[in-house]
Amino acid sequence: MVAPRIIWRYIFFDVLWHSLVGLCAVTLLMVVQSALRFLEDLVGAGVGGAALLELLGIVLPGYFAYAIPMALVFGVLLTFGRMSVEGEIVALRASGASVRGLLPPVLALGLLASAATAYLMAEVEPRSHHAMKSLLREMSKAVTLIEPGEFNAVQNSVVYANQRGDPDCPLRGVLIADFEDPQRPFYVNSRCASVSDEAEAGSLQLELAQGAIHFTDGERERYRRVRFSSMTFTLDVRGMFERRRARDFTTAELIGLRPMLRRGEETEVQGSDPERAVDLQLHRRAAFPMASLLLSIVSVGLGIRPLRAGRSAGALTAVGVVAAYWLVSAFGERIAEEGIASVELGVWAPNVGVLAIGVFLMLRTSRVGS
Repeated sequence: MVAPRIIWRYIFFDVLWHSLVGLCAVTLLMVVQSALRFLEDLVGAGVGGAALLELLGIVLPGYFAYAIPMALVFGVLLTFGRMSVEGEIVALRASGASVRGLLPPVLALGLLASAATAYLMAEVEPRSHHAMKSLLREMSKAVTLIEPGEFNAVQNSVVYANQRGDPDCPLRGVLIADFEDPQRPFYVNSRCASVSDEAEAGSLQLELAQGAIHFTDGERERYRRVRFSSMTFTLDVRGMFERRRARDFTTAELIGLRPMLRRGEETEVQGSDPERAVDLQLHRRAAFPMASLLLSIVSVGLGIRPLRAGRSAGALTAVGVVAAYWLVSAFGERIAEEGIASVELGVWAPNVGVLAIGVFLMLRTSRVGS
């Protein structure tokens, strides 16, 4: 019988090589998708290619937390699929090796991937989100705050823009409703709007062109309209930047926020239920990194079964396995966020399900090979 250390070293480096190839491919796909998503908005606001590259450089590290599990599944499936097709699994079993005896190198890689994912989600991803928002605000406040085709609530105002234009007219068809004085609300419509660079910190100054101001009293019994060729309208956006979503905090910050939230103190966490949002993020950052370890066990059970279609079948199976896990996890997090299920159930149930599937596949594979 071949020494276990030789087999483990062989499997370890083969899986590692295929996983690195998969990591490059998955990360590239994510970057391209993100670039296409940002490109339309940023170019429409007059932002150059250098700024777009800087933005992608900031968000790239955060993608690794989601690319690593898929890359590991890809590597395990390709390695064990190839070994199964080429008869190496049969030879190892004939020499006395068991299926469970092939798990240690995969589990070692799974633990490494889980540790890397945990660090990325705890520290790198939150800082990446925060840096991305800061850069977007510097490049173009209108891109961050005003989404065309949607009603954007800004302090005591609601801003609507029909579409993006060219650099001379970044926003077309702008409507502003001001409710600072509930007894005397007024509305502003403008054909064109641009963001002024002279605004003070915490404010968004819009330069409006060719529009009108519509005044009405609280009971709407009187109406008055004032036309203008140009006008400056300032929005107070400090409240939008002072509060952050729970995902934008590092894990250490979230742990520090929990006692404050339980005492009912005011925090900068955004949302209707900040305590649940913080608990959800903490559980998520503990549960999701385990996906690499659990999915690697499932992948061994799937990979040992001969895949006659070749490497493309392994890649497609990897995408399917990880996509199914992500969908179930996203559903669990959503029902936990809405309060339909407890945070623990919504976040950890997918991992329990994957573990059960992995154990079942390993037991079945061991019985088939015995």
